Amino acid sequence: MLLHEYANLLYPFAMPIQLLVMNDQVDRAIAILTGDLDRAAEIETREADDETTAGSTSPQGVADRNPWELLMLAFYVLLPAVCVLQTKYPVFVRFSWRVRREIAAVNVLHFIGWLEVTVGVVLIVTYVRLWRSSLESRGE
Repeated sequence: MLLHEYANLLYPFAMPIQLLVMNDQVDRAIAILTGDLDRAAEIETREADDETTAGSTSPQGVADRNPWELLMLAFYVLLPAVCVLQTKYPVFVRFSWRVRREIAAVNVLHFIGWLEVTVGVVLIVTYVRLWRSSLESRGE
């Protein structure tokens, strides 16, 4: 993070720009600022290796996951589906070429709406099954 990054625009050469770095990233920041990019890359790969070994999830960590994203996706699929299914056929039906085309368009829209409802229900069922399996793996 840069501290006083725009101060040099107001007062040129009067206020220096300061770089704030987290304690665990000081060595990498010094290597980058001094131009020692090989050392910075070495530090970065060492940190990445440490994160992968420390970041490996235990079975308990996997079991605590809640796939709530599936519910959000189901909501965003079901909401337009319900709105599409509210589309009605033309009230006054005089069979001309234009009315037939409108009825066909509404039939296609209803078909797409029911497909969306099916996808939403499948997402909800998948969420429930994954949630139950995570509860069973935790032993609840």
